[in-house]
Amino acid sequence: MDEGVRRALQQLRFDWAASTEDVWQPSDAHVPELNEHALRAIMAAFDDADASSGSSPLSVAVVGEHGSGKTHVLGAAYQNVCRRGYFFPVILHISDFWSGIAKTYLEGLRQPGPDGRSQLTRWLNRLTKRLELSQEQEERLTNRHTLAKPLLDEIIERLELVAPRWGQESRHAARALILLGAGDAEARDIADSYLTGDEESVPGERIQWGILPTVRPAKQRVQAISRLLALTGPTLLTIDQIDELTARSARGTGDVEPEAIQVLDQFMVGLMDLRDTTARTATVVACQPHSWERIRRFAIGSALDRFEQPEVRLDRIPSPEVGRALIAAWFAPRYEKAGFHPPYPTWPVLPDAFDEVVRVNARQLLQTVRRHVQSCLDSGQLREMTALSEDRAPASTVPAMSTLSALDEKYATLVATADIRDAVQPETENSRMAEILEGTLNCYAIEQARPFEVAPRPGGNPWFHAQLRLPPDGSDVEQSWSFRAIATSSPPASQRVLKRLQDSAGLDPEFPHRRAYVLRTGNWPTNTPKAGQRLAAFRKAGGVVIDRVSPEDLKVFAALTQLRNAMDPEFDRWLRARRPAGKTTLFRTVFGNPSSPVDGPAPEPEPPPDAVQPLFGWPPVDPDSEPLDDLETDEPPTLPLGTTEHGTEVHGSLLSLRKHTAVFAGSGSGKTVLLRRLIEECALQGVSSIVLDPNNDLARLGDPWPAPPPGWRPGDETRAERYLRDTEVVVWTPRIEGGRPLSFRPLPDLAALVDDPDEFGQALETAVAALAPRARVDSATAKADRAQALLREVLTEFAHRGGGDLEAFLDLLADLPEGITSFSRAGTVATELAETLRAAVINDPLFGGRGTMFDPATLLTPTAGKRARVSVISLVGLPGEHQRQGFVNQLQMALFAWIKNNPAGDRPLGGLFVMDEAQTLAPSGAMTACTASTLALVSQARKYGLGLVFATQAPKGIHNRIVGNTATQYFGFINSPVQVAAAKEMAARRGSSVMDISRLNAGEFYLVTEGEPFRRVSSPMSLSHHPSSALTPEEVVTRARLGR
Repeated sequence: MDEGVRRALQQLRFDWAASTEDVWQPSDAHVPELNEHALRAIMAAFDDADASSGSSPLSVAVVGEHGSGKTHVLGAAYQNVCRRGYFFPVILHISDFWSGIAKTYLEGLRQPGPDGRSQLTRWLNRLTKRLELSQEQEERLTNRHTLAKPLLDEIIERLELVAPRWGQESRHAARALILLGAGDAEARDIADSYLTGDEESVPGERIQWGILPTVRPAKQRVQAISRLLALTGPTLLTIDQIDELTARSARGTGDVEPEAIQVLDQFMVGLMDLRDTTARTATVVACQPHSWERIRRFAIGSALDRFEQPEVRLDRIPSPEVGRALIAAWFAPRYEKAGFHPPYPTWPVLPDAFDEVVRVNARQLLQTVRRHVQSCLDSGQLREMTALSEDRAPASTVPAMSTLSALDEKYATLVATADIRDAVQPETENSRMAEILEGTLNCYAIEQARPFEVAPRPGGNPWFHAQLRLPPDGSDVEQSWSFRAIATSSPPASQRVLKRLQDSAGLDPEFPHRRAYVLRTGNWPTNTPKAGQRLAAFRKAGGVVIDRVSPEDLKVFAALTQLRNAMDPEFDRWLRARRPAGKTTLFRTVFGNPSSPVDGPAPEPEPPPDAVQPLFGWPPVDPDSEPLDDLETDEPPTLPLGTTEHGTEVHGSLLSLRKHTAVFAGSGSGKTVLLRRLIEECALQGVSSIVLDPNNDLARLGDPWPAPPPGWRPGDETRAERYLRDTEVVVWTPRIEGGRPLSFRPLPDLAALVDDPDEFGQALETAVAALAPRARVDSATAKADRAQALLREVLTEFAHRGGGDLEAFLDLLADLPEGITSFSRAGTVATELAETLRAAVINDPLFGGRGTMFDPATLLTPTAGKRARVSVISLVGLPGEHQRQGFVNQLQMALFAWIKNNPAGDRPLGGLFVMDEAQTLAPSGAMTACTASTLALVSQARKYGLGLVFATQAPKGIHNRIVGNTATQYFGFINSPVQVAAAKEMAARRGSSVMDISRLNAGEFYLVTEGEPFRRVSSPMSLSHHPSSALTPEEVVTRARLGR
């Protein structure tokens, strides 16, 4: 066989069984004459929904055998629907009817349409027109900008004015849907959890956006979303693959089981309610003839009254011409991809062969043609097909040993050089792991020579990474195996993925043919109460957790995917001869030995053999709730947290500091000593710190005690000697040249982030927050909002032009080019902003970035011979709060950029950042220049191994998102009645009343850590000298200048 012909035939990969995912893609083999009557019936129902002011039309039943084109017709309907409305394909699981519908809405909203825009984006665009929003509001709403709550409030007010009843009743869902399209990833997560029906990840995170904190039932969520969609267009809801729901009514030939009739009743009642619950929604149910007959026979009559009569029947291929057109349409794009020009459109199937086509349906025709093409490839002999019923095929030739050896060598090289790090990183697993799992499942299907189907690779944040299906063959049900890796270690994220995999796979003990496997590639917790409940529910439903995924398996997956993409002519035969996919530990666990049948329930996984040694350590991940015994070392590093009143030492893992610490205590509480000891204990473990010192009482962290102080524990004298010997303490004095000056870039490097929308949006928000106070446009006025919007637009243009320093930005702002913004008077406003910012640079050179720019590595890297560096940043040269906030913002922007490029790796903690008097820098209620960067750090730093410590005398004085992101909290002496009440309220949320907080002695605290109850502890005295009086500003500057 000619090599060009072989490559062309290899391009004819056949996916004859369309899946629900396939309806989103335009078919490259659409033949209008095939089932055109069914498409007309569906579109007629959709037209009725379009013409309706609110109610939903009668449902349509599309009935046809396997392979008759039901899903294909639904895909054709989608291409027509998306221009006017919305489309959602449902696969129902009767165990949770409404959750399945709600899940479908969320998945469908993210799907891109023919124009590349998601259905959510189209809804947002249409909503802005319906609400007659301003051009500025429309721009912010539809172009993935970060949204502010005041703007969201304005939109909801407008919605309630335009659609009083639906707008008011659906206002919480409306807020969530709008946030789902925002540029802020954290806001999208909050919206997604509400619409999915999950609990809050952080208490209070929804109320800040005006969203109801409690979970609403799935039916109410469906109703709210449907009504919001209906405000801007009709919806087509298609329910496919319901046949297994009716299968139990046909067990055996005897009487129908009562449970089976109950299943049908539940399903049909759900459909009845669906029509009454949704708005302007046409519903289509697609099923096989025997399923429809069971529904007609056993379902209640009132349910059938909700359907158009009679049902729409799909037939076999009506004529040879249609059969020829179908194969020609299927072949054309594949031959074009191969650069091959066939002698005739259906080659190698002769036109006369289609005379028998009226006996088969579309899938059977494709299967027949595939067998012929495969026989040509296997035999190495090209022959034209003369009749669909021909049964002869030349015997397959075994690949030459030289061919197998050549592929063996390629495969061995690819395995040896495979880089699988991206597959097990939280940021990249959704693309890389999905790619190699999908590729390897395709290889497994070829190895087994069975009619497996692999679901199209999902995009975005998928509910599963890959799925293998075995279509029904004389049975009612399809078998499926779903796979999802979880590389995060965040408890809420891992639990959310588990639940979604369970839902999307349709796990149900009543349906053992559905299987789902979680690959635990991250150290997410399994022994916390919530994690245990989620895992128990997943396993009870039939899910399996693979706790150890062999790196060798992943290297095989990567190598097979790359080899498959190379399209070697002998690859398929090499696969069947070698069966590398089926021999992996994971696939043997899931499917059994390669020669074994895959029927029947999946076996429980067994640990890999002890002889299999991992070739690499799993990458470091966010240690949210990671249990101590999950660490690879026998004795994970710990630090003393205090002693209980019974004399018991309380220790915490160094790793737990990644999840941040808050100290709520007033003057005289021992707060400063507690902070010092935390810093010192981290230094003993080789962890460097950056410490903000607003009160001049932390600059002595390098001073020895003149004599051992009261409050030291046994062994502290030795620890103090080691701390002072191995730690260098450096004092920095921003804006004071006579000390040790320090400055950072006033703006983040926006140009470096333009290709990452999420990172860019976050950096842009931080930059605007830094500039607005300096430009005097940080007030809650319409003028300030317009000025901030202009800054945002000019910064975006500045980034796309390559960026630069603050001076370059001010030059662009002062001489605004045309086309950057649509605001009237933009040039005048921009000039005023530029002049105000230039004045701020003159008045505060530190804001302008004058002097030597420092890399955060300088603050955290000890000199040779030292284990750790403690960089104390004194704020004596920044007397005003605005100056301090501006500097801290610059520091935090630089620190954030640095840690992302220099994560902790396999160390439990990469660094510590301590913020005393945090209420002056990131207060609750008001936004300062450093609020945005502080919130960015507190939500993201843990992933990279940076721990944050916030201390305040006002428990409710710091931003609630900071408090919500601290896993360890200390409550010390407070005597202000207002602050005592605030502290008690916050402690109550963590399960304690702290009744005597106003009577605590210095050094006594109520301590709560993750997974542990409140404990009253005494904190040990600091290892460095801490006299009763603080240093004077002059003494601080002198220490900084002399390097002490």
